[in-house]
Amino acid sequence: MNELELKFRLDERAAQQWQRMFDAQGARRLRLRARYFDTDDGSLGRAGIALRLRLEGDHWVQTLKARGDSAVHRLEHEVAVPAAPDETPALDIAHHTGTPAHEQLLKAMGGTGQAALEERFATDVWRSIVVIEDPAGSRVEAALDLGHVHAGDRRAPVAELELEHLDGPVASLFKRAEEALSVGGLWLSTISKAEQGERLRQGSPTPATKARAVASMPNATGAQVLRMVLANTLAQVLPNLSIAAEGQADDEHIHQARVGLRRLRTALREFAKTGPRIDPVWESALAKTFRTLGEQRDHEAVSAAVRPLLEAAGAPKTVWDAPTAVDTTAAARAPALQQTLLHLLSLLHDSDESLSPLSHEAVLELFAKRLQRLHRRVERAGRVFETLSTTEQHAVRKRLKRLRYLSEFAQLLWAADEVDAYVDTLKPMQEALGHHADCTVAAEHFQRDAKTDPSAQFAAGYLRGHLETTARVAHKALRRMRKLQRFWRDRPPPLKTKESALLRER
Repeated sequence: MNELELKFRLDERAAQQWQRMFDAQGARRLRLRARYFDTDDGSLGRAGIALRLRLEGDHWVQTLKARGDSAVHRLEHEVAVPAAPDETPALDIAHHTGTPAHEQLLKAMGGTGQAALEERFATDVWRSIVVIEDPAGSRVEAALDLGHVHAGDRRAPVAELELEHLDGPVASLFKRAEEALSVGGLWLSTISKAEQGERLRQGSPTPATKARAVASMPNATGAQVLRMVLANTLAQVLPNLSIAAEGQADDEHIHQARVGLRRLRTALREFAKTGPRIDPVWESALAKTFRTLGEQRDHEAVSAAVRPLLEAAGAPKTVWDAPTAVDTTAAARAPALQQTLLHLLSLLHDSDESLSPLSHEAVLELFAKRLQRLHRRVERAGRVFETLSTTEQHAVRKRLKRLRYLSEFAQLLWAADEVDAYVDTLKPMQEALGHHADCTVAAEHFQRDAKTDPSAQFAAGYLRGHLETTARVAHKALRRMRKLQRFWRDRPPPLKTKESALLRER
């Protein structure tokens, strides 16, 4: 069974408010007590798989869940198992034989299914259930889960609202979700109860989610490309923002959230004129979140990058004064961002016609034109990089990042080895420009501090002088652009259709 479900975490006030609303609707209540299993090294959790036995009222159900096509789509298979309520039935993965989720389970267990499974943690929640129907024939199940997860002597609260699509147009699921967001006090989350339990058991946050390579689809249309790219970027953005919204994000979560946001914004920018439902308003919320999270990144990561230089130079002050703390939790929960993420998820699960009208040939042409333009602009700027202003140098860095991300997306359409070779050459350029940018930002911060703190003057002056070296290194790295083998050179002949006119509008 495929499960399309949106999950929201609730703050304490919202949890109480939603319970009152469910009670007023005559919601059905059910106690759910689940035991989750994994190998001793947690291989199922790392693969995004949850395997549980759950007592639902007075009967037991064994459930297997695995990753689906997007961050909110799951593969699920469940089977009732005979046992008295006060007796825990034996776990048997053979119940799931022949299902897509079972294939992922076996892969995570080394292909044999013989790895020992042990109970890792448990949950105990009261679920309130209401089924929402509309005239269009859609049915959405709204479930409010309030309780706790426990691992050994550790406990943590569970407060979630789940909206699951049952029947009818999928758009109704996202409409119900927008209505839920308007109530306030809740935010989208991809953190499952299994993930909460494992995190509690280990006593540490879930590791940051990094970008994964897109799968090859050489004959993909524009709609297929956009859907796969959206799924890929949101699979990085949503988990890291979910951790940030809980107030448990470390520097790496923030960094990966920003990388994901930049990749997502690149995709939307490149398809903006060819995706009928892509709304320019989305860029505002995504860019604001990116900038806000960047304020923390500047102080933490940039400071760490330049501190060794200043220490080696004997600077009396090696860390600039901390700015006002950035509330990354509030940034991740911001209503405008949450609404935008919902719209993007809705687009991801919409019809091909709503995604993009481009044929396979047209999407190849789009990629080739955009890649060629970005490559040329970076190459030209690279020839005179040391003479550019700080603002212009920053623009070159942003274009280089877009070129890299767009190239990585192109693995859908071109040979992976050719794309990898191109991207691998871009990476040291990006690192050189990144270090130059870090030193520029740090020099500006120390210059600000020097107005009131004389001890910051040395660091400001040293870094300003060091920028000549970092700019020269970046300039040298960028000169390799001229010799790069461009994998998109063998593209189809120019289109002579409405698609060609659409691409020219860009």
